[in-house]
Amino acid sequence: MFAGFTEETFSYFTAIRFCNNREFFLANHDWYVRAVREPLLDLAEALGDTVRAIDPELETRPGRVLCRPNRDIRYSRDKSVYRDYMFLKFRRPGEERASTVGLYFDISDGGASFGAGFYQPNMPRMNALRTQIRLQPALCEKRLDTGGFTLVGNVIKRMRVPEPVPQALRPWYPLRSFYVEKEIRDFDLLKSPALAGEVERGFRRIAPMVQFLQSLIPEENDSSPKED
Repeated sequence: MFAGFTEETFSYFTAIRFCNNREFFLANHDWYVRAVREPLLDLAEALGDTVRAIDPELETRPGRVLCRPNRDIRYSRDKSVYRDYMFLKFRRPGEERASTVGLYFDISDGGASFGAGFYQPNMPRMNALRTQIRLQPALCEKRLDTGGFTLVGNVIKRMRVPEPVPQALRPWYPLRSFYVEKEIRDFDLLKSPALAGEVERGFRRIAPMVQFLQSLIPEENDSSPKED
C-alpha cells in the first residue's frame, strides 16, 4: 500500500547527483530500495486500476513501468551513470518507447510531475491529429482540453496553421511531439498517501485526450498546408 515518499527519498536524489558512481550506488543500494524503488512500486500498484480504466492495453505491472536507476549513456553527452530522478511510464507494450502515447509520473529532489504524451517525434500520429483539427475542430477542442495541465511541445518550424483553426487548437497544430504536465511542489503531499489520489484524479482529467490520441489512425503523409 502506498504510504507516500519520505525525506530519505529526496535526500537520495541529491546524494546520487553529487556522488554519481557505481561505488556509491552499490554502497547505498538499500537506501535506494527503501526510499525510492519500493514507494514507486507501491504508487504504480495504487494507480493501476485507474490507468487500466483509461486504456486496458497500457502496461501496469509495477516492475515493468518503473524505470531503471542506471542510464543508457552510450549516445548521451551526459555521462552520469545513475538517474537523479525516477519515473513510472505506463505505455502499450511493443510500441516505440519514446514516441508512444503514455501516462507518466516522475520524481526528483525538486518535486514531482505527472501527465501524458510522448517526448520524441511521432509524425504519423501528429499528421492524423492535424487532419482531425481541420475536419472536426469542435471535437478536437473538447478532447484536447488539458484541464489545467501545461502543454509542452516540439514545434515544426515554418508550418503554417490554417486560418480557420480555433485559437485553442493553434498551439497543437504544428507539433511533432508533446506532453501535458502538472507539477507538484507540495512536499507534504508527496510524503502523504493522498498523493496517489491526486495523480489518479489528474489522469482521469486527461483521459479523454489520451483515448482520443490512441484512436487516431496514423498518417504517413502530412496533408497540412505548407508555408509559402
